[in-house]
Amino acid sequence: MSVLIILIFVAIAIGISVYRNRKAVPETESIKVKLSNALKVLFVHPGHAWVEVFEPSLVAVGADDFTKSVFGSVEQLTPPQVGSMIQQGGKAWGLKRGKRQLVQTAPISGRVVEVNQSLVNNPRLMTEPGTEKSWILKVQPIGLPRQLKNLITGGTLVRWNQALKEQLASILGPAEFPVLQDGGELAPNLGNNLTEEQWKKVAEEFFKSGSSR
Repeated sequence: MSVLIILIFVAIAIGISVYRNRKAVPETESIKVKLSNALKVLFVHPGHAWVEVFEPSLVAVGADDFTKSVFGSVEQLTPPQVGSMIQQGGKAWGLKRGKRQLVQTAPISGRVVEVNQSLVNNPRLMTEPGTEKSWILKVQPIGLPRQLKNLITGGTLVRWNQALKEQLASILGPAEFPVLQDGGELAPNLGNNLTEEQWKKVAEEFFKSGSSR
């Protein structure tokens, strides 16, 4: 009888251990699952820089289409050095065209592991379609799941972009050139046609302290 009781207690202990392990798996794996679901999904910071997640330890970042349109052709791109740290909401890179300059906000925190030298050597390539060509930095992120919550994606991103277009058209007013193309998309290189006064309005409204001239 005593042997039977011992066997029963051992069976109960094993059962409890298995139950706890099964319960713990979703908790420990939840971050990996969330990041796996985020792969190939574009996240955008309100400062108009995007993040594309390749894997939990590597993301690409770049300037969004709104930036490319309203800034116009880029003559100089000044990225951070490989190995340096960037902070979400802090300085990411600088854009320059003549006297016009823009310091763009970092959409994510982490260590810079690669700079797109093709864009540094020829910044006009930034207007090329497709994130595979227009990424500026590749970053080893810090606290990625938490920081992704601060970014815009999915249906919210679509609605936000539409609101930006409408707001831009309202700010520029009756200009001599169209802000929106047929289909409601922003005209490419719109910034090339903006006067300095118009650019100043756009910079103050959409980029805040990250711009000058």
